Amino acid sequence: MLIVVVAVGTLLLGAGIWYTSYTLAVAKDPVVQQNPPMEADPFHIDQPKSLKTISDPCQLLNPQQLKQLASLPTGVPEESLWDQQACRWRNRQLTVSISPDTTQGLGLKNTAKNVSDGVPTGEVSGYPVVHYGQSAGSCGTYVGTSATELLLVSFQVGADGRSNPEYADPCAMSDKITDMVLSNLPEE
Repeated sequence: MLIVVVAVGTLLLGAGIWYTSYTLAVAKDPVVQQNPPMEADPFHIDQPKSLKTISDPCQLLNPQQLKQLASLPTGVPEESLWDQQACRWRNRQLTVSISPDTTQGLGLKNTAKNVSDGVPTGEVSGYPVVHYGQSAGSCGTYVGTSATELLLVSFQVGADGRSNPEYADPCAMSDKITDMVLSNLPEE
């Protein structure tokens, strides 16, 4: 019986030594926990723009840009839906309105919840946008300029502009004007 116990003990000790030496000799791949990639925030703005530094929204389009837009006349100040100063340019070909929002502090994400199922509908120069009020002759582009500020650019075809092929897609026009405005805004 003693020989059996010693033999079993020697066998177990030998197996243990072999297993230990095997596990030390064999290189193992390090365990790396793979986390699924996080979805990028579609409302993230890499280079925020400062709307608060603009005291007169009628200055958001420069004279050269107004000339490119069917020689629009000087803008007329008005009040936005959120009781902030805005500006409107109008001639017989088109109407453009620009309404900055620096007071509500809700940003584009909140607007998207109300008008586009909570997601941006496009992008202009790397900034997320939500299109609103689309029709055969008009479109509004809300653009997020920072996490808390946004800008509404509205375009409407005038009576003499209906035959202009550039105005056939009003959202493309409001996006074009939005791009012009973004190029005039300073970074935060």
